[in-house]
Amino acid sequence: MMTPDDLFFLEACRSFGKRAADADKLADITQTPEAIDEVAATIVFIISSGAVFPPDLSSRLRQAASDGYRESITGKIGGLN
Repeated sequence: MMTPDDLFFLEACRSFGKRAADADKLADITQTPEAIDEVAATIVFIISSGAVFPPDLSSRLRQAASDGYRESITGKIGGLN
């Protein structure tokens, strides 16, 4: 049985973040760092189907989504520098 701690969830959040960034680029939308954090929180909510995770896990998932978004918009692994 899969749990939210599985690597699958981190990679799903990262991939979803990349797809969100790609959609924003196509729509010519530029997000602020705060807006990227909101997008990441929304991604975690969608991936979790509304389940509430412990704060540390939720934070890791949001970070993965945010990293994916930033990687896509900068073209660099590791996000904005």
